[in-house]
Amino acid sequence: MQVSFLTSGFPNGFTDDFIRCIREYYNNEGSFVFIASDFEQHSITEKYMNIVLRMFESNVITFDEHYIIDSRTLFEDAVKYIEKADIVWISGGDTLKQINYLKEYNLIQTLQCREGITIGMSAGAINMAKTVVLAKDANDNIPELSIYSGIGLVDINIEPHLDFVSEEHRKEIYEASHHTIIYGIYDNTFIKVVNEIIDIYGDYVKYESMN
Repeated sequence: MQVSFLTSGFPNGFTDDFIRCIREYYNNEGSFVFIASDFEQHSITEKYMNIVLRMFESNVITFDEHYIIDSRTLFEDAVKYIEKADIVWISGGDTLKQINYLKEYNLIQTLQCREGITIGMSAGAINMAKTVVLAKDANDNIPELSIYSGIGLVDINIEPHLDFVSEEHRKEIYEASHHTIIYGIYDNTFIKVVNEIIDIYGDYVKYESMN
């Protein structure tokens, strides 16, 4: 079974709802894989993986082994790690840079075919869509509206961190919604997708153009 979670951020640790949902599909003693956003920023990737692992551990969710996928990882090893992982975490960061790395390292098909839990945070969640519609955001290295093939795990587009979005960027999100429905999600909100059934936990705004 493929289980997908799209998240914005958990500034105060995982919510009770999120932990409850994870426990529906994971019983500890498994393998965790953390996929970088920027494959060259090794120390930053390690920092955030450790933060995520501590957040799981504080909720008594543990792993027997964990791996990072970035430029230090051989392709054959990356495929092996992803295939056997119980939970794959696709990190936040630079959205366009991340999808380019995933395509350059030929990891898309492996992510599409695996069973288990895949969690995307922020940029990682955006890139989980079949077709990504990404609103312009000059402050986040997105110079123009971008539409491209994503990882292909879900058929839903999100805009994370709605708590901090400026009025200008809200207009840019609305412009992007001329191409597809976009769900703006706040930190602590997450979306669960199982067998194409979508459940949203927390507050969100649905951007949908009437044109």
